[in-house]
Amino acid sequence: MTELNTYEQPINERIRTFLRLEKLFRQYEFHLRQGSTWNHAIAINSINELIAVTTRSDIKLETLKELERQNARLERLSSRSHIDQHQLDSLLNKQKKLITELQAIQGQLGKQTQTVELLLTMRQKSSIPGCLCDFDLPAYQHWQSQPEQIRKSHLQQWFQPFNVLDQSIHLILDVLRHSVEDSEETAINGFFQQSIPGNQTIQLLQISIPADSDCYPEISAGKQRFSIRFMSNRDPANRPEQCRENISFKLNMCTI
Repeated sequence: MTELNTYEQPINERIRTFLRLEKLFRQYEFHLRQGSTWNHAIAINSINELIAVTTRSDIKLETLKELERQNARLERLSSRSHIDQHQLDSLLNKQKKLITELQAIQGQLGKQTQTVELLLTMRQKSSIPGCLCDFDLPAYQHWQSQPEQIRKSHLQQWFQPFNVLDQSIHLILDVLRHSVEDSEETAINGFFQQSIPGNQTIQLLQISIPADSDCYPEISAGKQRFSIRFMSNRDPANRPEQCRENISFKLNMCTI
């Protein structure tokens, strides 16, 4: 079986934000587990970036809306005979549980973590290149000198207000990625374009090509159509060029 690389392109701003959050959640999770001071520095940066993303807009409301929308769509499938009712009921219950937990959160997500003095000081200095030097932040140097388990405990405490959001975003994107209309397509001379039918609500595109391919897709998408330009860049020091050969690829349109 050929190994594939999959590239994703969100169609709307809500899914774009969810993908950014997903990346930060997984980045935090990975570096928390690794345990070195360098890893924990990246885990702190991930938390501070989460704060930046979640304070720009009402992420709790956007997440609730998407959970409720998906839940309503899936509820309508329950009457179909070919549906695995046990699996569907389990998914619907998970969605409803997360909706209830999000609704129970008072005020802005992560507000407890926003006021942590060490994180606040680091955010204030984040615009300075190399701002985490010891002479800039002796409090941070002191925190780094603590045993790994103490640092990990602090990180988990600071991340805790984002746990429900993490679970919600994971479930939303998992449902979306499994609600696909897939097809095998060919980009003629490295270019492909397709209109989006007016009766479809496509939220995410997935382009899959063999992992050993020299090309990668640059995707431009709007509400009415999308285009894919396959590019080649064997030397990252040079400007990429459009592939001139025909490129076969798998197209997934995530439509729930």
